[in-house]
Amino acid sequence: MNLSPAARAVFVELLLHGPLSRAEVARRLDLSPSVLTKLTRPLLQSGYLVEEPGPAGVPGRPSVPLRVDHSRRAYAGIKLTDSELFAVRTDLGATVTAEVRMPLDGHDVARVVDRIAAAVAFVSAGDPPAAVGVSLAGTASRTDAVVHHSPFLGWHDVPLAALVSAATGLPAVLENDVRALTAAVHWFGAAAGHRTFALVTVGEGLGCGIVVDDRLVAGTAGVSGQIGHLAIDGRGPICERGHRGCARAYVAAPSIRRSARAALDRPRLTFDQALDLARSGDPVARRIFDEAGLALGRIVATIANLIGPEVVVLSGETVHMHAVCEAAFEAALAEHTHWTSEPVEVRVQPFAFTEWARGAAVVALRHDLGVP
Repeated sequence: MNLSPAARAVFVELLLHGPLSRAEVARRLDLSPSVLTKLTRPLLQSGYLVEEPGPAGVPGRPSVPLRVDHSRRAYAGIKLTDSELFAVRTDLGATVTAEVRMPLDGHDVARVVDRIAAAVAFVSAGDPPAAVGVSLAGTASRTDAVVHHSPFLGWHDVPLAALVSAATGLPAVLENDVRALTAAVHWFGAAAGHRTFALVTVGEGLGCGIVVDDRLVAGTAGVSGQIGHLAIDGRGPICERGHRGCARAYVAAPSIRRSARAALDRPRLTFDQALDLARSGDPVARRIFDEAGLALGRIVATIANLIGPEVVVLSGETVHMHAVCEAAFEAALAEHTHWTSEPVEVRVQPFAFTEWARGAAVVALRHDLGVP
C-alpha cells in the first residue's frame, strides 16, 4: 500500500485498535480534525476504511466509528521446515482464510521455490495476495533478501526473496521464523496493545523474539534473541552442539526426549509420552520436566531483567508442558528476577503449527504497509 507516513499511522492505529471514532484517532495521534479528515478521505473512498453506526443518540460525525475492512487485501505466509512447508492466506486482520501443508522433495533451492509457488497458488485460489512472507529457522531478516544460513535446510547465501518473487510474480519478504511469530503476537496475539514484550518459543528448538518501544528487534545481520545456549548449570546435560548445561539442553524437545529415554530406558519414548508420565506422577519424568521448568523460569527472568517487558508470552509446539512444570517455572522466575523489578506478567499462548505461517503473513503485511 502506498501510504504517506501520516496516513499509514492512521491506518495502523485503526487496524490494531479499531473501531475508533475520528475524535479518538485524532487524540491518539495528536492530529487536528481537519488533518484527520484529509488523511482518511482517500482510505474511505477506496474502501479500506468503513464507517460503523455509532451509539444511538450520540450526534455528530466525529463520533462515528471507523474500522478497517479486513477483506480488502490478502497476504500469503510460508513457514519452511527441514521436511515440509506450511502455507496460509490471511486477510488484513491476520485471520487465516486458507491453508495447506506440503512435503518438501529435498532441499534443492529450485525445488523448494517451486513448492512455495505451488502453495501460494493453492491458497490464492485465483485471487493473488498483495505479498508473500517466508519464514524459516536461521539467519534471515526483513531488511535482507538473502538467507545467509539455514541449518535445517543446509542453505548458505540463498537469494530466496528474489527467487520467490520471480516464481510467484508477487513481492516477497523473508524473516526468521521466531521474529515472524513475534510480529503476529505483537499485532494480533497475546501481546497486542503492549509496546515492549518478549516471546519465548519452546519446541524442537528454543527461540526468543523481542519488541521494544513497538519495534521488532532484528539485531545485526538478522541475529537477535539467541537464548538457546544460555548457561543454566555447568554440571548439566550436554546439548547436540556440545554445550554442557545450556538452556537448550534442558528445555528443547529433543533434549527432553533424550533425557527421558535414557533415564527410563525406553528408547522409543516420545515427548508427549514422557509428559504424560510426569503428569501422572512418575518421579523420573517429573524431575526432567521440573528441571525444564526451572531452566525456562530462569531464561524468562533473564530476559525480563534485560529489557523490562510489560509481558512475556510463552508459545511453541511444546508449550503445553508449562502446565506440568508451572510450579518449578514460577519458583525460578521469582528467584532470578531482579529484586528491584516488578514481577513480569507471563502469558501462555496455545499453539498450532500454522501459527508460524500466519506470522510470515503478518511480516508480509507489515512490509506492504512499510512498518519496520
